[in-house]
Amino acid sequence: MPKPALTSRRSGIRGGEAASGWLFTAPMIILLGMFLVVPVLMALWVSFSDWGGRGSPFGGNVNFVGFDNYSTLLGGGGLAEQDFGTALRNNAWYVMLVVPIQTALSLLLAVLVNRQFLRGRGFFRTAFYFPSVTSSVAITVLWLFLFSATGAVNKLLSFIGINGPNWFNDPSGIVHNFLRLFGVTQGPAALTAGSFLGVS
Repeated sequence: MPKPALTSRRSGIRGGEAASGWLFTAPMIILLGMFLVVPVLMALWVSFSDWGGRGSPFGGNVNFVGFDNYSTLLGGGGLAEQDFGTALRNNAWYVMLVVPIQTALSLLLAVLVNRQFLRGRGFFRTAFYFPSVTSSVAITVLWLFLFSATGAVNKLLSFIGINGPNWFNDPSGIVHNFLRLFGVTQGPAALTAGSFLGVS
């Protein structure tokens, strides 16, 4: 019986596939560059300059001072050195306490939801993992669907004879009532979620 012919596959990524891969990853690379790489480089520049915290750190009145900031911080004494020590101490407490306790608690919960004796394991697994897979955009769309003027909440209220408010834009709506908790009694309509997102 003749053996089936083996088809040879070309190794590596073809040019079109590579271009598609870069195209799909480009948005995340741009976002990481804007919100991770650029701030790190900016902070590095600020540490070597005499920028005082006002205006742009890349303005014409900002000068390169080399390691002067570091020498003042580490050997100059005074408030700067004290603040630096406080920052180091706070970070040390965070690393020694928060990270181990958080990790141990997460491991404990993961082990518990895998045990046979736990009733409703599926519910707890979903409850613990659901926030990490639920996009904030999806939550926003859901809230707009529920609380818009013609949304699901007002539809349910209409069944029992209640004319629901425009929750986002009405002064008695949910956004305005929430802002009142912080002492904001009246604000521009542009700041409310409904008007910002074009929901009437």
